[in-house]
Amino acid sequence: MSTKITDDFFEYGSLKYFRGNAHLLEICSYGEKKDPVGSKSYIDPQAKIKREHIAGKISKGLTVTIDWSQSSQAEVEVNGALKVFNVGVTAATSYTYSKVKSAKVKLYNLSINEGPLKTLLNTDADGARKFMAEEGNDARTVSEVWVVMEAELATAFSTATSVSSSVNASAQLSVTASGGNGGTQTITLSPGCVFAYKTHKVKEWNKDKTKVEDLEADYHN
Repeated sequence: MSTKITDDFFEYGSLKYFRGNAHLLEICSYGEKKDPVGSKSYIDPQAKIKREHIAGKISKGLTVTIDWSQSSQAEVEVNGALKVFNVGVTAATSYTYSKVKSAKVKLYNLSINEGPLKTLLNTDADGARKFMAEEGNDARTVSEVWVVMEAELATAFSTATSVSSSVNASAQLSVTASGGNGGTQTITLSPGCVFAYKTHKVKEWNKDKTKVEDLEADYHN
C-alpha cells in the first residue's frame, strides 16, 4: 500500500486519515467536525468516552512502514514532536523529525469496530450519544487511531496472538500484546500519542434520536 503524510492527512492506500488536532484526541474522543475551505478538516474535541467502557473492545491493528524522508519536518511535526512507543516502556517518548528519519520507526493502528462502537454509544456512553444527537450531522467519534512505534515493538504487536486493552491505575487505556515475537508488551494511550485518526458519524437514529440505529465511517475529505 502506498502512503503519504501531509500536515492535514495520512494517506494509506486509497484512504485518508485526519491529522488536524490529533494531539488533542484519543480513541473514542468525540466532538464536532470542522471543515474549513480546502482540505483542512479536523475534529474539535468535546470530551471522550470513559476509558472503562472501551476496555476490552480494542481490535488488533496492522503495521505500516513509512519513508519519513518523503515528508517535510513541518508536515511530520504539525502537532509537535512525535510520541513514539518503545519496547519495555509503557509511555511514549518524544522524537524529533531528525530522529524519526534515522530510527526504525513505523505506524501501527488500533480501532474499535463499528458494531461494538454502536453498542457502546447506546448502552454506556450517554454523554457522547446526547452530544451527537444535539450536534447533528457534524458530530463525530474517533474510532481508529494510528500511533508511532519503534520497529521492534511494532513487530511484537503485529505478530501477537492476542491484543487486549484495560484501564490502568492512572485511568488511562493500556493495550497489551502477547504471544508474539517480542514477548508481552504494553503501551499506554495517553493524550498526545495519536498521529492520525478515523471517525464515525451517526447515519441513522431512531425516531426521537435516543438510539443509534446505524453508523458510517468518515475519513478525511
